[in-house]
Amino acid sequence: MSDHFSGPAVMGDPAVDITDFYAYPSPERPGNLVLIMNVFPMATPQSLFSNVLTHRFRLRPLTPSSRGVTNGTAEHTINVTFSDVSEESSVQKGHIATSHGFEASFVAGKPLEYRGVRIFAGLVSDPFFMDVEATLRTDMTGQLSFNTAVNTVHFRDVLSIVVELPFAPLVQQFDGATLVAAISENVVTRRGNPIRLERLGRPEVKNVLMANPTRDLRAKGIELRDLYNREDVIALSPAYRPLYESRLDENLSFFDALDGNTAWPFGPDGRHPLRDLFINDYLVLDLAHPFAPGGFLEIERALIDKRSHKTAGGRWLDDDILDELLTLIVNGGRGERLGDGVDRPTKSASLSFPYVREPNNRTDLPLPAFLRS
Repeated sequence: MSDHFSGPAVMGDPAVDITDFYAYPSPERPGNLVLIMNVFPMATPQSLFSNVLTHRFRLRPLTPSSRGVTNGTAEHTINVTFSDVSEESSVQKGHIATSHGFEASFVAGKPLEYRGVRIFAGLVSDPFFMDVEATLRTDMTGQLSFNTAVNTVHFRDVLSIVVELPFAPLVQQFDGATLVAAISENVVTRRGNPIRLERLGRPEVKNVLMANPTRDLRAKGIELRDLYNREDVIALSPAYRPLYESRLDENLSFFDALDGNTAWPFGPDGRHPLRDLFINDYLVLDLAHPFAPGGFLEIERALIDKRSHKTAGGRWLDDDILDELLTLIVNGGRGERLGDGVDRPTKSASLSFPYVREPNNRTDLPLPAFLRS
């Protein structure tokens, strides 16, 4: 389910749960980058952003390499924090600060534009779409079971943070590099030390590729996602990295076999060919390309095929990420396009800021079946 409920720890505090992350060139203002972090699955009008977390976007330059891409050392960060709500008011206030020295305060629910930067934070319709039950059936039965086409998050809402900023200063900071990694995460500070609670790059890495603990012998039966959430994706722990690699190898192999063919034979070193791609868990986008929908995984596929990419990559709000992911990991994009039959969100994205759509405010929806079980 993208990254909703991505581990036992975040189940206890929905304000910590990053449900989705999007990064794309602005369709409204060329030369600007849009970053969106959604939190709090099944949010309501009474839901609030956490007042103890720092919601952070991270950007780093990338260089193509023999195994995909190599991370640069320069980094640009955007931190968004929120105040508590006083007894006299139901309005939550926020603050944004970037590593370039930009700062601004804003009010949740009201878009702000200041010195070329735009920010919005508030309750919106959940832009994700997926048949979660069908994915779980496929994982449990070992057979492609996408025959119900039910959007599990239909009419649900989330809390969204949307930031749009000019990217020319980023390219300058990155010595002209336009290929960048984008990461979302939240951290809490204890005794002066930041502690990462949740992070998200590509959707479904944790909930599809790392969730099932029954296949890899090295970490069989062990829930790894909470541990994985706390890692810095740029510098994974050398002690735990082999566990993540083993989980990815075996689950990727499982999905590869669903059509009865092998699109991704293991290499002589025993690694799945897609392991490095997915363990480097960030969105990859090229700021030299203009906005275009449908770019999710396009740059990664081009790197695999050793060809030039044609889009900005990243992830747009309406990109059908599950179809793209399934097709890549099952048949390598060399067969029929696979999918869950759910092709659009509850409300299609807007092409103007803040791009996310107004909330549904539904109070009559039952708990999704996968959570009841």
